[in-house]
Amino acid sequence: SALRWGPALPWHFRAARRRWPTWPGIWPVFHRAVFILGLGAQVKAHNERRLGVKWEKPVEKMREVILALRHFWDCWQNGTRLNFRGEFFKLTLMTPFFNPGPHDYPHVPIYLAGVNARMCQLAGELCEGLHVHPLHTVRTLREVTLPNIEHGLALSGRRRSDMELSSSIFVIPTDDPVQAQRCEAETRQQIAFYASTPAYRVVFDVHGWSQTAEQLSALAARGRWAEMPALIGDDILAEFVLRGTWAELPGLVKAKYGGLLDRVSYYFPFGPGQNDQGWQATLAGFNDA
Repeated sequence: SALRWGPALPWHFRAARRRWPTWPGIWPVFHRAVFILGLGAQVKAHNERRLGVKWEKPVEKMREVILALRHFWDCWQNGTRLNFRGEFFKLTLMTPFFNPGPHDYPHVPIYLAGVNARMCQLAGELCEGLHVHPLHTVRTLREVTLPNIEHGLALSGRRRSDMELSSSIFVIPTDDPVQAQRCEAETRQQIAFYASTPAYRVVFDVHGWSQTAEQLSALAARGRWAEMPALIGDDILAEFVLRGTWAELPGLVKAKYGGLLDRVSYYFPFGPGQNDQGWQATLAGFNDA
């Protein structure tokens, strides 16, 4: 089917302040109904300590970002007056110089990144999709993500079929044992890094791994990154990772995520031009279904 593209999580609250004026230049990119806009709030530490942005009411603020974007698009497409007034943003000025005017594909799907309950609810209420964090399991999808999506959908009178769930999923292609070993080590490290983030604690809490998550957070706070992967045992790794040959992976993905996710992408270390035959085998596997 047709290729669709878009950034996964380009948006955070610092960008919202700085990039409103640049949207007229991006508007023409939203063409032929192939673009998906991904938004994400990031976590408190990165907002405050890496981006220099005050962390305040992230769900409420993200709601305003979504509504304000659609207000811009309505202004450009239909000539309505720009008059958005919220708790965090006041947007009332639109001059001809910054107005790109209408085009044939004004409806831009928004996929929101969410882990915890309220952000998932917001996605269900306002968005066309949820970008599920790679640090997820089938159990957290069923017990945390989907119930909160359904709650949000009910608020807006929509159904599950009205939105999509997308995620990157950890995979380890096993065709080459050396590459598979390297991939496993890097995946274990990545899971340990994600699990050290307090905002993602719910994933480990559901499985009874709270103590492990606390230990990872303590090591991260001390900068002892090299020690963290050892805390991700094989039992934990197995909950997050699919292993198989390139040709086998599509079937494994469908068996694990059928009825849960609508879009997937592989999460593992790779570079352009590497494993081209493997990619062809995995694409053939998905297309044959």
